[in-house]
Amino acid sequence: METDVLIIGGGMAGGAMAALLADTGLRVRVFDGAPEPAAAEGEPGLRVSALNEASHWLLRSAGAWQRLPEERVCAYTDMAVRDGDGTGEVDFQAGEAGADQLGWILENAALVCALYETCRERDAVHWETGVRVTALVREEQGWRAELADGSTRHARLLIGADGAHSRVRDAAGIPAPVRDSGHYALVATLNTERAHGRCARQAFLDSGPVALLPLFGDGHQCSLVWSAPPDEIERLAALDDAAFARELTTATGAWLGELQPASARAHFPVRELHASDYSRPGLALIGDAAHVVHPLAGQGINLGLLDAGVLAEEIERALNRGFAFDHESVLRRYQRRRRGHNAFMQNALRGFQFVFEQRAPAARWVRNTGMRGLNQLAPVKGALARQALGRDGDLPARARPRGATRNAHSDDAEGA
Repeated sequence: METDVLIIGGGMAGGAMAALLADTGLRVRVFDGAPEPAAAEGEPGLRVSALNEASHWLLRSAGAWQRLPEERVCAYTDMAVRDGDGTGEVDFQAGEAGADQLGWILENAALVCALYETCRERDAVHWETGVRVTALVREEQGWRAELADGSTRHARLLIGADGAHSRVRDAAGIPAPVRDSGHYALVATLNTERAHGRCARQAFLDSGPVALLPLFGDGHQCSLVWSAPPDEIERLAALDDAAFARELTTATGAWLGELQPASARAHFPVRELHASDYSRPGLALIGDAAHVVHPLAGQGINLGLLDAGVLAEEIERALNRGFAFDHESVLRRYQRRRRGHNAFMQNALRGFQFVFEQRAPAARWVRNTGMRGLNQLAPVKGALARQALGRDGDLPARARPRGATRNAHSDDAEGA
């Protein structure tokens, strides 16, 4: 198959990009260095994402949401944020924003598999797994990819969806300064004594934020994301299960009763980056190749999916008007729509983290008093809940709410 658009990276952002372009008439190819995605089975995977309403509608329009196994997706209706000392707390409910849920927690692997299956059924998309790209070369009309097997592929438009260490970004010579947050994140699956009640919880401890994200099943499993300085995370990772359970239960104030690890633990450094540009002639960056934000609010994948949605919308707009889909003006318009929004979110999350890291008694009193006051202001809470849903900002048309969202897997929701 000849190639109009070559996407490097077959993760969530790259897969969504391919699915969104499947009906544009363009010939799309995905180079994925990972093995063929497999359906999620058994215990929940360690890597999960919190998808908002905008991401849900975008994925539904691409045909991928409907392929997610309903039994492995947990819609959450509430969100609770508290200070580690327990004196300040804010609770959000979906109803405050006129919604039936604030978002969905699902495994990254399940979403990638759904996107892969969606693309595999589209004649215009060819998703190749286990591919190793050795070089990317700019040509007069597009880009050339050289592969480890000696073959080459040419495309008019190259899209980098290959993560924080993007080879596409490097090939284009786009700077992306990395900021070390000073934290590592530890992830695990937990069994909880009390049911999570479809509430996503986050506590800000002296060492950093700890999140308990509700998972599918009987209501007694959560995904843990604990952010703290590297030496503290290394210490926690080295504890046996019993000692780790005691520390975690104490650290969270027994919010869900006793917590027990139900999986192995993994940890990784938390770093941020933001590319100075999202485009070059014949090239665009999306997802973590363009930006990486702190995971404390779970916004990373939602930002990446919106990148894919906006870029697909700009490409389709150009095609409908008879313009070249890879023209520099098309790619620059995509950059204008997304880079400022992503920079705002990155700075907002950084500021949010800074506020909760202040441990001086006066700062703590002001913060917790403000949280208690906010919890009494329904209009303000409703506005923040709408922001969490992803309803604000320059959304692509396919990411805007359409009708009822009572059951994201129902025929009624799809027909809305």
